[in-house]
Amino acid sequence: MSQKQKKNSKVAGATDASAKAGTSAKGKDASKSKSAQVAEARAERAAKKTRKDKAKKTLSKTAKYVLVAIGCAAMLLSVSAMACSGVLNQASSSESYKLTGGVAATVNGVNITEDTITKQIMSVRTRGGYTKDKDWAQYLVDQNTTPEKLRKSYIESYAKQYLSEQAVKEYNITVSDADVQKAYDDAVAQYGGKDSFERIIKAMGYTEDTYKPLLKSRLEQNKLKEKVAPAKDATDQEILDYFNQNFDTYNDARRSENLLIKVDSKATDEEKAKAKEKAQEILDKINAGEISFEDAVAKYSEDTGSKDDKGDVGWDKLTRFVTEYQSALNGLSKDQISGVVETNYGYHLIKCTDVFKLDGNATSIDQLPDKFKDYIGNVVKTQTQSAAYSKWETEYFDKADIKINDMPENVPYNVSLDGVTPTSEKGSAATTSGSNE
Repeated sequence: MSQKQKKNSKVAGATDASAKAGTSAKGKDASKSKSAQVAEARAERAAKKTRKDKAKKTLSKTAKYVLVAIGCAAMLLSVSAMACSGVLNQASSSESYKLTGGVAATVNGVNITEDTITKQIMSVRTRGGYTKDKDWAQYLVDQNTTPEKLRKSYIESYAKQYLSEQAVKEYNITVSDADVQKAYDDAVAQYGGKDSFERIIKAMGYTEDTYKPLLKSRLEQNKLKEKVAPAKDATDQEILDYFNQNFDTYNDARRSENLLIKVDSKATDEEKAKAKEKAQEILDKINAGEISFEDAVAKYSEDTGSKDDKGDVGWDKLTRFVTEYQSALNGLSKDQISGVVETNYGYHLIKCTDVFKLDGNATSIDQLPDKFKDYIGNVVKTQTQSAAYSKWETEYFDKADIKINDMPENVPYNVSLDGVTPTSEKGSAATTSGSNE
């Protein structure tokens, strides 16, 4: 997909599919176990629901992914520094609950203290507002976990992060301050400028100075991945196999060009009518043969993301268009031009420039459009590298000497789950009961 297509937020508001693949791969980062991520994320939502509801109106969907990534890395930020002293521990707690002391586990002889794990789990409990044991027990049951399982997941998270940091040292991975600054500047540009990005990280309690160490850690892990599992270009056969495995996803694709007459979200009815009239006049000129669609784009289109590329916004199967645009495009044949189409961005004229459709599976790579080959090649490349890295990671971690001690009975998050049923089952029972009356 071209850079210009990525910028075409006017038509698609759409996410570049290659970026999605990268995000998915990042989501498999071993810095935190899945159950720990789920527990912390859900507790955060419960405690800050009102503020997050408001934030949803101002933060883009992609920006929310940034918040998730920051949140997942936050708990483990200081692991390397702690390990230098031979103990994985955090600052003393000011909470009212009692700490037990002791060692929860050891990783290659380095202690993970019980209090470290307790503070992390109690942070989840406190932020979630589960002050009563019965509420905390209900939360655990709803998450399909127990105090013992939750404790183990946090221990494993610390162990994996520590081992990841050790691997960075072992493989001589270095990230300079300049590398970190460049990555930070790139993130600022991607998410709407400095003020916008600072609002995003501030929502998770970070500043530029406290966010950069997280960024450095991520860059180190990326470099480690490249070293132990270098990316390899996909072969033609791999691309063909992937396409056929996902045949319905890509078949019957349409490529289009777009001419947009923008309308501000605060525009009056009169302003909207004027913009629509202008779009109709342009369409009439095109239909009368007075001007070609491409020349009309160059002369009239206000979509800066696609105008310089003759209005081309690529294949609909490789990006995501707003509903009204997609619906109109679905009804077009090759070289056909739509009527005036209204979306939140204004009024569009759409020309279908190509249709890709096979009656059955592809038998040759040459049957696929070049854009499909490039896109699918990147997807396969990312997936293959992620799988190779996961395999290396598992083998590396399996070699470590990890010993987990029994959980003390008097840790403050240990509550009885006897008789507690999932909330979903309670709702189903109530519905069933009501229907029988």
